[in-house]
Order: sequence, then C-alpha cells, then structure tokens
Amino acid sequence: MMVLLEFDGLLDRQMRMTQIILMASFAVAALAGCSPRRAVELLLVGDHFDLTPHVAYGADPRQRLDVYRPRGGARLAPVVLFLYGGRWQTGSKEQYRLLGDALTREGVVAVIPDYRLYPAAHFPAWMEDGARAVRWARDNIARYGGDPGRIFVVGHSAGAHTALLLALDKRYLGAAGVAPGVVRGFVGLAGPVATTWTDPDVQALMGPPAGWPATYPLTHATGAAPPLLLLHGRRDRTVAPDNALRLAARVRERGGCVRTVLYRGLDHVGIVIALSVPKLGIAPVVEDLMAFVRDPRVACRGGGGR
Repeated sequence: MMVLLEFDGLLDRQMRMTQIILMASFAVAALAGCSPRRAVELLLVGDHFDLTPHVAYGADPRQRLDVYRPRGGARLAPVVLFLYGGRWQTGSKEQYRLLGDALTREGVVAVIPDYRLYPAAHFPAWMEDGARAVRWARDNIARYGGDPGRIFVVGHSAGAHTALLLALDKRYLGAAGVAPGVVRGFVGLAGPVATTWTDPDVQALMGPPAGWPATYPLTHATGAAPPLLLLHGRRDRTVAPDNALRLAARVRERGGCVRTVLYRGLDHVGIVIALSVPKLGIAPVVEDLMAFVRDPRVACRGGGGR
C-alpha cells in the first residue's frame, strides 16, 4: 500500500514555527551559556520520561545505548530501537533527545544506540552492532518497562539502510542469536535501500566491490520479511524517494507486507525533524509510525489513503 500525502500548504507554518523556535533557542543559549541544540532541548523536552544513558551492549566504547522510559507509563510498553543516520561516518545518540521525548509521549520505550563508524570500522560492523542492540533489547528491555514481544527497529538515512538490511538479510540477527519474529516490524525513513554505491567515501566503507550486492536491501527482498513501513519525503534530494518505491514493489511482488508513505514538502532532514518534533505540525510521521507500532498488519492491507 502506498499513500501520497500533501503538506505543501504547511510549509509556511513550518518555517514560521521553526524560526520562532530557533530565535528562542539562541536567546536561551545566550542566557544559559549552552549550545543552541541544548537550548532547543530545554525549550521542547518535557519531564515525562526517565533516561538511562550509556548502557553497554558490547565491549567497544561505541557500543552504548540510551533508554528512554515513559514516567509512570504502563509496563510492557512497545519498544522502538532507533538507528540514526550520518553516512555511517558521523552521529551520536545524544543528538536524539528530542526523538526520545517524542516517542515516550506516545507511551513507547525508546532505545537509541551508538554504533561503530567509519573509518574506525567498515561494513558489516554497524550491522553487527544493530543486531547486538536488538539482542540487548530482547534480553533486558522488560526491566525498563518495555515489552520484549513488541520490538520495532526504526532507522533514518544510513540507519534506515541498516534497519532494512537487518529485516531482509536474516544472517545478522541470526548470528547475534536473535530468532525470526523477535522484531515485530521494521521502519525506514529516507533510506538508501534500493541504490548502488557511487560515492567514493561510501564505496570505501562498504568494502570490496565484489561484495556490494550483498549490502543492498533490494538484493534480499522477500515475502518472508516482517512487516515493513517505508516513509520518505518527496523533496528529498539526498536519497531519492524512488528507493522506497522500488523496495516496496519488490517486496510486494514476492508476497510481503509493506506500506509506503510519501510526504510532499519534506526533504531528507525534514522527515526526521517531523518525527522528533511533532508539535511543529510538519507532517504526521509520528502518527504513521504509531499506527504501525499498534498494529503492524496495516502494512498488509490494500488500499488506504487520507
């Protein structure tokens, strides 16, 4: 099922609200002596969650994760394990506090891991780390109020590639001792999931060219995959929306369950902003994610729309 949503009319509102928040954040930063990003967090992040930072899921210093738990929330809440983007070269879990805030407002336990990056590591290091983080969630999340039977893996950009390859190439979760079915569904936001490697820096981190086909989620598309949700902005010039459409078509051809939503007016960064700061009203990315978390079978239903 593919849904095309139009939000061009909201762009002016988005820009106005973003400008207000940025102006306020710089004012707070000046008064509090902190960074603008921290100032945005002070303005927008609530006190409705408990954060357990820097939990080890492996021996490497990059194998640490943060757990966000809704304060006073129901036990056995759904779990979202979020893999951030950064071209497999940059990124930090600390940059996603707003996302932890947004997800816990929805009653979700959020797990945000760091993972090994290039040039210190090469493919498949981040795949192995993603699988290890899933294993950690399966074994430990109940003590944080999460339901180990309702784990969802979500990724943005490079993290979406990792999430979808975990879904479609079962070797990585299998090597970590994670059985099929432990992850209820996988979500990719603006992921390079149906492309080839043409940029020299990405070619370098993906290893010898003979092995590249195995790094493409499209290579492993199958009807046996867990339900998939693919979200993409129509204005994305970094990763073309055709990535989501091509992977969805291949999975559908083979009898799998996949839902695709394209948002007019969103670019590569805008989609993760919409997910992390839903109060901006940019696009209903959180609503679409939560509908999938509540019932991943929405990916198996034909028709639909708004």
